[in-house]
Amino acid sequence: MKTYSLRRRLVVVMVASLGTALSAVAIFLYVGVRDAAWQQHDDSLVARARALSALAEHDDEGYEFEAPPIKDAYVELWLPDGKVIRQGPQLVLSGIALTPTGAPARSGFFDIELPDGRNGRAVSLRFKPRDEVGTAQEVALVVAEGVADVTKAVTAIRNLFVLVSLLAMIVIAAVVWWVTGSALKPLEQLGRSIEQIDDKQLTKRLPVDNQPVELVAPVRKLNDLLGRLETSFTRERQFTADVSHELRTPLAGLRTVLEVTALADRDTAEYKRAVADAHAIVLQLGALVDNLLTLARLDADQLPTVTSDVDLRELADECWKPHAAAATARSLTFRNKLPASVTAIDREKLRVILGNLLANAAEYTETGGWIEVNSDGALVAVADSGPALPDTAKIFDRLWRGDSSRTGSGAHCGIGLALAKSLALHMELDLSAENRPDGSVRFAIART
Repeated sequence: MKTYSLRRRLVVVMVASLGTALSAVAIFLYVGVRDAAWQQHDDSLVARARALSALAEHDDEGYEFEAPPIKDAYVELWLPDGKVIRQGPQLVLSGIALTPTGAPARSGFFDIELPDGRNGRAVSLRFKPRDEVGTAQEVALVVAEGVADVTKAVTAIRNLFVLVSLLAMIVIAAVVWWVTGSALKPLEQLGRSIEQIDDKQLTKRLPVDNQPVELVAPVRKLNDLLGRLETSFTRERQFTADVSHELRTPLAGLRTVLEVTALADRDTAEYKRAVADAHAIVLQLGALVDNLLTLARLDADQLPTVTSDVDLRELADECWKPHAAAATARSLTFRNKLPASVTAIDREKLRVILGNLLANAAEYTETGGWIEVNSDGALVAVADSGPALPDTAKIFDRLWRGDSSRTGSGAHCGIGLALAKSLALHMELDLSAENRPDGSVRFAIART
């Protein structure tokens, strides 16, 4: 399973984001400072060229240009006839537009290589010199100088920005690492608390107090989950114990029947009675196992719903037939008051629910009482004359019986009503039980 560090991922994302923003700011500032440095250099170069242009004049003797020597600068004045007055070696004017005489065709800046091999910056300035006779033409002045100082200053500024940015990134990474560690500390503590909980310590709960607001809701949900797990494990252990008890009783009875029968030779009638008793116990065990398997399939949501048109009155009569003889022997009256109407529903699941309710009524209704099936206020309702249920809140719990001594006929194993409830929920039906004021009991199957 691939895992990753949330803290490391947060640090990478935050440092990358802040680093990108910081780099953008640093680049913006560097470009601004660089352009300002070059602008200052160009302004200085233009000012020098304009000052030199004031020294050029024209009179009846021609053009004159007496410029003082300028250290580390090259000056050329191109006259209209192509003559050049130079201060220093000749400049190679490449990459710019020139007139037929070789002078710059327009004013402006351009980069050149100085005669001594250094990189330089030049400005050309076309102007008319001071004229005493009124016949002066436009001349071109070129002033060039080295840019080593500017380049060095710009490089130093760039290196400074890079160094400051790197140091800032390191500081940001350290601060973000510390901040995320502090912020994620409650999450790490929560993880350690969860690690200490296993199936034997489900009573423990995670602390909600002093938790960050963002963790309060997840912690409460985890505590709710732990509560449900505790309930589920407790119910599972209780269910296992109850199933063991339920299986032990009929198995002990079966063993007793077989052992007693095997102690001595018996006549045919006695063997038949023993076989019948054993068969009844096996049927009880089979019913228990079938119900448990059905419940397990319901819990795993493995029972599909198959809907068809069902005549409820006919279905009620069908479910009552297996209990009719025993009910007649106990003088129980059965009344089917369901209307002869067709309803779309899962017939087999409803048959199991109705069969269990009628079996429960036939088993526990007092002798001489009555059992009635009707549709008063429900899809199907099964009522009997009593006695009342001991606890309607627990009647649908698995393996629960009202008679704590378990002195019934042995045909019921405490699974039937629980199975009926689970099937009803699976079919989106509501199965409820109530004790009525007259002492009768009513089970109702209603649509939700």
